[in-house]
Amino acid sequence: MAAWAAEAVDAPARSQLLDLGCGDGKVAALLVRAGARVTGVDPSRVALKRARVAHPEIAFAESGGDGALPFADSCFDGAVCLNVLAHVADTQRLMSELRRVLAPGAPVAVTVPSNSWLGAVLAGPRAFGRDHDPLEPVLRFYTRGTIRSLLEQFGFERIDVKRSGHTLRAHARRG
Repeated sequence: MAAWAAEAVDAPARSQLLDLGCGDGKVAALLVRAGARVTGVDPSRVALKRARVAHPEIAFAESGGDGALPFADSCFDGAVCLNVLAHVADTQRLMSELRRVLAPGAPVAVTVPSNSWLGAVLAGPRAFGRDHDPLEPVLRFYTRGTIRSLLEQFGFERIDVKRSGHTLRAHARRG
C-alpha cells in the first residue's frame, strides 16, 4: 500500500510530503526511501514516540486534539492519508485542514477499508471480526461513492477510486 501511495503522489518529485495519521512512522520511512522529504503527523503521543525512536531522521509533529494541523497554509506538495479516515471523529475538520496545508494542485493518496454491503454479506461474520480490531475503533464506513463524494466536497479534483482487496484507494489533486 505504501508503494502505491508513493507512486500516486509521485514521491521523488515532491519537495515536501505529509503523512497524515503517520502512526509509528513506517509509511513515512518508505516515502523517504522513495526519495521524498516527509513530515509525519499523528494525534497519538505514544505512536509519535515510537516513530521518533524508529526513524530519528524524519520530522514528526502532533496534531491538535480537535484535528488542527500545526503547519502553515499550502506548505505541502503532496500528502498520504492511509487507513486513517475510518477512525476520525471530526472528518470535516481533518479534511479542511488537509486542504488548507496542501498547495494547489498537490496530489493526495487516501486509503480506507472498503465497506460495500455486498462484500459484507459475502464475507460473513467471521471476516467482520477479523477486519475490525477492537483496539482501533472504526467510526466511519466508506464505499467508492462516499469516499469520492468526501473528496469532492473538500475541493479535490481528478479523483480516481479503485478497490484493492478490502481496501479502497483514492488518488486526487487539491483544486
